[in-house]
Amino acid sequence: MRIPDLSVFEHASVSVEREAGPNVLSEDEADRLDLLTESKPGLCTRGYRNVKFAQYCGIASLGDRAIEILPKVGEVGGYAESRDVLLRLLRASQDSSSQRLAAVGQGLGSAPLMEVFIKVFFDEIAALMKGGLLRRYRELEEDCLAVRGSILLRRQLTTLANRPDRIACRFDDLTADNRWNRLIKAGLSAVRPWLRSYNLQRTWVELMSAFDEVSDAADAHALLASLQYDRQGGRYRPAIGWVERILNFLAPNLRAGRKHAPGLLFDMNRLFESVVTERMRSLGWKHQLSVEAQNDSKPLAHLCGSPGRAEFRLRPDVLFTDRGSPVAIADAKWKRPKLDRDGVLVPAEADVYQIHAYSAAWKCQHLALVYPWDEQLQEARPTLFNLPANGDRRPQLAVLCLDIGRDDLPLRLGSGFWAER
Repeated sequence: MRIPDLSVFEHASVSVEREAGPNVLSEDEADRLDLLTESKPGLCTRGYRNVKFAQYCGIASLGDRAIEILPKVGEVGGYAESRDVLLRLLRASQDSSSQRLAAVGQGLGSAPLMEVFIKVFFDEIAALMKGGLLRRYRELEEDCLAVRGSILLRRQLTTLANRPDRIACRFDDLTADNRWNRLIKAGLSAVRPWLRSYNLQRTWVELMSAFDEVSDAADAHALLASLQYDRQGGRYRPAIGWVERILNFLAPNLRAGRKHAPGLLFDMNRLFESVVTERMRSLGWKHQLSVEAQNDSKPLAHLCGSPGRAEFRLRPDVLFTDRGSPVAIADAKWKRPKLDRDGVLVPAEADVYQIHAYSAAWKCQHLALVYPWDEQLQEARPTLFNLPANGDRRPQLAVLCLDIGRDDLPLRLGSGFWAER
């Protein structure tokens, strides 16, 4: 009996036993996660008879099954709502592969991420096949019933001397059996054990039938490593990219180093930062301000005795400037802020210290910490804090939330400079 795939929320702990169970990792599966953590530092930490996950979300292969790690923000609505949160953020990111994944996932409703991953792969192959499989000429030597190409006289006069019904020939054959199609077939073969739904199984049969004349790749990972694109093979690049993700994820060469990291794990801190940055760009346009991401022009300190040596670079997520002069700073935080009994959002002290350092370095009056919104913050009200003055200006810190429960990802609780007009 097959043990079902595992779903957990980020930062959750999962028990480790000798044998796997519906909500339990086996020791072999935990060892596999340890290897993946070498490729994705921070994925999880191994404790005594448990594994604790960190800020990565997505799916990871455990060998015979997969583990799905979902955002903790959105957990109130269960796994389905949490998947929607992840897909919504991926769609708003600037990575085209992530956007494609999100678009397909949202079209599949509450399907597990594994099905979404495979469906995107199948769609890419189907798009490739609309232009026909790439065929190349290959030199063959066969004993034919009629002359094809040139006759191999030596073989004809020796081996086939007593076979007048056969002609030894050398000829060029136009075939789909080439490295490009072998890699596509290898990807299809790798996903076969992971097909759970009838629709995916049916699609797999339809796609695989187009590769009947294509031989199996002896070593798909080695073939990928040596692959060089030419003019004809260029149109295979998107599909081969998904083949690489499939092979590294479902059939990884775990001993091959960091290059073979699993292909569907997302650092939620960075993903949320990228989405907030894009939302802030639209706010900057409304104020006719320029927006810079991850500006690191200001150091926190200079080494004594070496004034030219700057240390501890400050790097706010978003810097608003007007003709080069700093105006406002926003920093994204992938965590749930504390809500007190008066409806005030109270950020973590470390977050306030950090953005205050940014304010002092860039002499900005408008500051914002941006957190993800969820249903537990319904009673929150717009929150502003006065920070210690910088010269003749007293900066104000706004606590904002990005509503990740809506497709348009609006900013909530903004007022003054931070109000969306």
